[in-house]
Amino acid sequence: MIKIFRNIRHNLLNEGKNVKYFKYAIGEIFLVVIGILIALQINNWNENRKSDAIRKNYYAQILQDLGKDYIFLRGNISWLNANITLYKKYQEDFAKQKSVKDLIIRSGKLNYYFKYIKFNVNTIETLQNTGDIKLIPTEIRNKLIDLKRLQDIQVNTASGNYDSFMKEFMNATKLGFMPNVFDKLIKSNQSNQLYKDLKVEDNFSKIALIINSAYSLKDITEQEQLKSSTLMLASINNLFNLINEELGNPYANIESVTNSLLKLETLIESGKTIDEIIAVIKKQDKNAPVYDISESYINALGYWYINTAKNNKDALKIFKLNTELYPKAWNTYDSYGECLLLLGDTENGIKAYKKSLELNPKNQSALKVLSKLKVDN
Repeated sequence: MIKIFRNIRHNLLNEGKNVKYFKYAIGEIFLVVIGILIALQINNWNENRKSDAIRKNYYAQILQDLGKDYIFLRGNISWLNANITLYKKYQEDFAKQKSVKDLIIRSGKLNYYFKYIKFNVNTIETLQNTGDIKLIPTEIRNKLIDLKRLQDIQVNTASGNYDSFMKEFMNATKLGFMPNVFDKLIKSNQSNQLYKDLKVEDNFSKIALIINSAYSLKDITEQEQLKSSTLMLASINNLFNLINEELGNPYANIESVTNSLLKLETLIESGKTIDEIIAVIKKQDKNAPVYDISESYINALGYWYINTAKNNKDALKIFKLNTELYPKAWNTYDSYGECLLLLGDTENGIKAYKKSLELNPKNQSALKVLSKLKVDN
């Protein structure tokens, strides 16, 4: 084709048809430019198509995370309200107690359990660590980042206050206080003598003050958690609506996101082997899966094989599969590395932890393991 065009130009020049030559040359340049523009347009279309597929995959994972956090928060809000009500009643009864001992016994009706808080943040962290966050529209991106900030604040605050609360409780324990059994012990004649021998009664005032201080901190923490949990619920609902709209509104509500997916446990219960389960996972369409194949769920399945099935080799297959399905997720390599070490494969375990650190340099789990193994990061 190029040779034909060259011959045409050559003939025009030889025949002295300069005007026609220039017109032809301009036309040829125009065609080349048009060709380049078309090629660029096709390339852009392909890139946009790829980006759209990646974005939809992230949306599917984000919705799974949001759905799980939504369910957790609703339950947590009920739990927090119950604890706050208990403490309010304790405050009302405070002045009614006839003795310090009665006050300590009354505190036994409070819930001293601090609920463990962990949100599903692997997807947003993967987006941030890989830079793929830029694929997400600005409004959704900003709301995801805001939600992650709220989650981090709640986790860090709860963790710090839990440590302080338990420290106070330990101080009370050193003075003879034992939650849940204290009232029974001091009503027992045998225990009464034991308490006298240990001079626990001499510490009742200190115990009461420590317990009151500890529960006051717990109540303040739970009041703040209630506020932030309510904000997070609203934020999650907002994000769900935005993402659901982007996907064409396939879900009726946020609860249907998690309820609509079958659990892989059903395959285990039906007697499927690990290889058969993996085959099912690989056949799933990430954008419209029948089974829950989210990164966090598959990771949890791997730990099920470790902790419940006591089968580290099958767990390894699951963790390895998760790294293949989600190659940009640092947590998949962290869990894969942990399982490799359990099986005695230190060399590949180190490689997996290093890969996890490459994706997330702040991964404390990997840093601690590699430090323990005396491996340079």
